[in-house]
Amino acid sequence: MAERLRGSLEPPAERGYAILSLTGKSANPDSATLGLNIANAAGRVVAADSASLLTDTVFGEQGKSMAEGKLMLFTLEPGQYRVEQVWANWLEDGAWGVSRKMRSFRLAAPFELKRGETVYLGNVDVDMSFLPEARLRDEAERDLAHIRRIWKIKDVSGVQLRPLGQARL
Repeated sequence: MAERLRGSLEPPAERGYAILSLTGKSANPDSATLGLNIANAAGRVVAADSASLLTDTVFGEQGKSMAEGKLMLFTLEPGQYRVEQVWANWLEDGAWGVSRKMRSFRLAAPFELKRGETVYLGNVDVDMSFLPEARLRDEAERDLAHIRRIWKIKDVSGVQLRPLGQARL
């Protein structure tokens, strides 16, 4: 990501950036995968990404705890969008052996993106336990630290903080 961005969070002409972290917890993180879909105002999926809890990590400030998952950057045209759905699949140990679990969560969390802006949408955290659930959270401190440390963006002051569930439409 650092090579792609080259030290700047200025989106390409006539576009905007939406940033969001997708994290999760599983008893078997080596087998867990998460994903999400972003839909436009017409309901058409226009962007998607996934994360492996085995290989992807969101790093915060040095010396602070990190999260299994991925910080995602979406380049989108200006408009109204929704983080439509989050899905997860993982292996779970049971009385009769190991079984594959799959679950999707419809969020339909709206956000707006304007031309030239970079918006932080927060964190979607998926708990893959006996009672799986997805939660929207604000992890700006950790995620902006990841942008500075891993994406090599020194100035994050231009990032607008509009966590999902708190967005103004």
